[in-house]
Amino acid sequence: MGLFSIFKGKMLTFAEVRDLIVSKNFQQLNKISIQSFSNRHRSGETPAYFAVENGYKEALKIITERAPNVLRIQSASGATPAFIASEKGDKECLQIISEKAPDTLTIPTARGVTPGATPAYVAAEKGNLECLEFLFEKVPESLTTPEKMGETPAFVASKRGQLECLKFLFEKVPESLKTPNNKGETPMYVASEKGELDCLKFLFEKVPDTLITPNNEGAIPIYIAAGKGQKEALEYLYSKDPDSLLKANNNGATPAFIAAEKGRLECLKFIAEKAPETIKISNNTGATPAFIAAEKGNFECLEFIVSIEPDLIKVQDETGATPAFIAAEKGRLECLNFIIAKAPETIPIENNKKANPLTAASINKNKECVEVLREILGENEE
Repeated sequence: MGLFSIFKGKMLTFAEVRDLIVSKNFQQLNKISIQSFSNRHRSGETPAYFAVENGYKEALKIITERAPNVLRIQSASGATPAFIASEKGDKECLQIISEKAPDTLTIPTARGVTPGATPAYVAAEKGNLECLEFLFEKVPESLTTPEKMGETPAFVASKRGQLECLKFLFEKVPESLKTPNNKGETPMYVASEKGELDCLKFLFEKVPDTLITPNNEGAIPIYIAAGKGQKEALEYLYSKDPDSLLKANNNGATPAFIAAEKGRLECLKFIAEKAPETIKISNNTGATPAFIAAEKGNFECLEFIVSIEPDLIKVQDETGATPAFIAAEKGRLECLNFIIAKAPETIPIENNKKANPLTAASINKNKECVEVLREILGENEE
């Protein structure tokens, strides 16, 4: 009995089918049972998935012809063969799949990878323009289909700096450049967040109004650029709308506030140069950029703020807490020592509950701060 007879109509394991694919034994691949193509690796991958992932196009043609239903099976990460083809930029595999199972071009990932992401989404993410063009030709609606978090292909192209894909998406579905995700973030917002300057410039050219479109928290693109330390994006956004540095989010925080909070010194310096008045603007709780810098232990930001606005080190928030109080409460010793040197008169100041910095440091067991404050206040609080 020959090898052909042994394999004819036989149910093979995933490993056995994979070996036939790797060895390019297409004659035997054409004769095994159709059910063999449904057997999975422990990762959930089928032979079709394996063929696409490794570029075995002839094997994929056989599987697609004999068992097109397996193209709908998702791996443990939720990806289909069409998704993997788009991810790898394999347009030929996409074409093969589309001939027998065109509906799989729109199947979203169920879990893992990026839940809800379609082949068009991942093609835009990876910058695989040919695949994106092919998907538009076959399933144009997929260019505007969002994944679980509401991100469309235009959104992820902006996030990943895939300018050519972004240009194509604007050409075919221009409104997608304005479409926000579930958090209210537009493509311009995420381009600012990631510092993708080329995408940012293109977005401003095509959809300039999104420059001041706030997300669900009231933050606009320049705010996130400052918070992420994307100085070039910050400078560009300012050049297009200088007043944007004055705009606060829903909590009253300006770009200067978020820069101080996140320790983005270079961004803070730029903001102070262009809009010095924003350094003094407090948020809805009365906290200034100096206060938040002390709270987060961003010493360089605190030092810079005090160098241009010395009195901010004395400003209390709505609870009556000073920067010294919050530094002691959070155990920010370097900031506390700086405040002691610059504004020692603020050390005894109590908040609205009659607690002073020593009290705050003691309650939170910040021993080093307690020791420093006891020397100043001469108290024996625990």
